[in-house]
Amino acid sequence: MANAFITNDITTYEALDILENTYSVAQFINTEYDDQFTFGGATLGQTLNIRKPARYLGRLGQAAQIESILETSVPLTLSYQRGVDTQVSSQNLKLDIDNYRKRVLEPQVVRLSNLMDQDVCNLAQGLNNSVGTPGTTPTTLTTYLNAKVKLDNQAAPADKGRYCAVNPAADAALMDNLKGLFNNTSQISEQYREGSMKQNQRTIGFDFEMDQNIFVQTVGTLGGTPTVTTTPANGANTIVTGSWSSTTLNAGDIISFISTTTPVNVVNPQNYSNMGVPMQVVVTANITDSGGAITIPYAPALFSSGQLQNVTNMPASGTAIFVYDTPAANFANISGKSSPQNLAVHKDFGTLACVDLPLPGGTDIAARAASRLRGISIRSIRDYISLTDQWIQRLDVLYGTAVLRQELGCRVCG
Repeated sequence: MANAFITNDITTYEALDILENTYSVAQFINTEYDDQFTFGGATLGQTLNIRKPARYLGRLGQAAQIESILETSVPLTLSYQRGVDTQVSSQNLKLDIDNYRKRVLEPQVVRLSNLMDQDVCNLAQGLNNSVGTPGTTPTTLTTYLNAKVKLDNQAAPADKGRYCAVNPAADAALMDNLKGLFNNTSQISEQYREGSMKQNQRTIGFDFEMDQNIFVQTVGTLGGTPTVTTTPANGANTIVTGSWSSTTLNAGDIISFISTTTPVNVVNPQNYSNMGVPMQVVVTANITDSGGAITIPYAPALFSSGQLQNVTNMPASGTAIFVYDTPAANFANISGKSSPQNLAVHKDFGTLACVDLPLPGGTDIAARAASRLRGISIRSIRDYISLTDQWIQRLDVLYGTAVLRQELGCRVCG
């Protein structure tokens, strides 16, 4: 009996199944399927506003102290319409579904999944917490434990939601480092067989995953002995600095403010305690010094008081500026270095929000499938070209990515 013609509904649901199971880093991030576009469909460039939890100071004693409900939100723009398009023959569409899935559909969707994974890895550029040395692959667990401390200091949930995504070089260094440590026998056996942490293995409170799409940050060209020129106002996200020399800071570079008299230390967002370590911020735009002066845009905004307090003091005039925890005297060691930005994060540090694309008319068949569990919506469209007896098959996903809570993530420089 002849095989039935593979319908677009079958193609779409098969594609969704493959996509669900070929995520890498994307499977460990907060994913949201927004069904507000179920009927009309969304378009590239639309923006969603995602609310962050409100914070409160609390009180001591019986007298009520009314606090305002101060909610903040993060705009998430549907920036990516990713797709893979092919032409298939009528003969291919007469294959049984297992052959069609393996020969035609799976390579398409694996590439689509890889593109989505890159977009998630690129969120590293928006994180302000950083450990390690740019251009130097971490060779001990100490570096990852330092990242754990960063998350603990900023009240990241100490649950099963923490994971590390590392590039191949860091993955290999981890294998060598872990070989002599006491560990779960089956886990050590799996590492030995696979030579990788790619089996979602857990150690020091993180699930580890190897990922070839880890974002690479190039450190700016650094020079001079930079200091703060003007103390910023509470809640500011720019700062006036000086005494740079032939310097360009790149978006994604990390700076901190070091002072023994007015330290700009991290404040725990739950108990408002001084954690005794310098606060780091991330540069949000490429910028070059002019006569040694740079007004640096950064995130997160710094608050030394109020419900959103995150530092002990605002950076005072004359405070020294470190880049990637490196003082000016050692800028030459990191200037211009390319550095993989491995991720040590809680899954709620960011999000990938996927929405429904509209189903157009005037095509042979258009179908759509969504998974609320994985937060994915995928559309498949097929059209026929009679002159060549070919079917154009396109697969599309529309989504946006954003860092939601910077305090829940840390970059591990490699």
